[in-house]
Amino acid sequence: MALPLFKRKPVDIERMKRENDIHGLIRLLRDRDHTIQWKAAEALGTMGDKSIEHLKNALRDPDRDVRLGAVEALGQIREPSAVPLLITRLGTDRHTEIRWAAALALGEIGDQEAIPSLVRELRDPDKYVRYGAAIAIDRLGGVMHEPEDRTWYLIARQEWNQLKEEPGISTKALISATRDRDARVRTEAIETLGTLEDPLACEAIEPALKDRDTGVLWKAVTSFQKCGVPPLYIPMGLANRPRFGKNPWVAAFLNFFFMGLGYNYLGMWWGFLLFQTNLTIIVLASLQMGTLIPTAASYSISALFSVHSWFMARSMPEM
Repeated sequence: MALPLFKRKPVDIERMKRENDIHGLIRLLRDRDHTIQWKAAEALGTMGDKSIEHLKNALRDPDRDVRLGAVEALGQIREPSAVPLLITRLGTDRHTEIRWAAALALGEIGDQEAIPSLVRELRDPDKYVRYGAAIAIDRLGGVMHEPEDRTWYLIARQEWNQLKEEPGISTKALISATRDRDARVRTEAIETLGTLEDPLACEAIEPALKDRDTGVLWKAVTSFQKCGVPPLYIPMGLANRPRFGKNPWVAAFLNFFFMGLGYNYLGMWWGFLLFQTNLTIIVLASLQMGTLIPTAASYSISALFSVHSWFMARSMPEM
């Protein structure tokens, strides 16, 4: 068996920890191996006061993995002086994982001053960050008194059944959740709005009926009637939605010039097989009689397939 030309020297994290090689461990946070990254962060987290200032400086590092490792280590150390910097990461970092980790680290540190920032991040566009903020609030013993905060907290925890049963839920927060990045969150928010039977929920019907996800569309159709939307209005709303079906002209074009790829575009697995077969026949026939006759014959057949795929695309249901 051939040996690799350059064999990587094993990383001795325990030795680096014994020698207080903090800079070396921070460099390992950039390592391509996730296990080494994690072990380096864990080692830094056990070194206490010696590593704190270095880790706080690493929170400003341009490298995402270094910032993430520093957040995890500071959460493990439970260093109170890092709270303001972690709050900054929570509110401003463009990477979801770092905002999520910062929320969890604040929960581990246990400083009550972080609660207002965590409550604010219950409205983060990313569901993982929201969930991390909710977990941290639980760790800190935070209580949501405002209906909107309480609603966002339950949305973050994905406690949809409790949302449907709890009094004083904020319709405004649920309407915002119908525009979430995650289709499941949008679906559950729409269903919850329907159970509230609140006329204000009608504000969410138009964007919901234009959703790209078919599950969200169907939930909108079945839920909004419960909050007073007339059933006859819903087909009109659906008629104005963006269309996501297959374009008949694209299918026809592909099948005419690249016989078979039009079917492939429509989702037929055998379309590419037809394309390869046609190409092979043209090449073999051209060796015997030149390119003109095989190519002309191929285009004559592909014209029929082009018309067929056009009608096939027209008959396919729109999404």
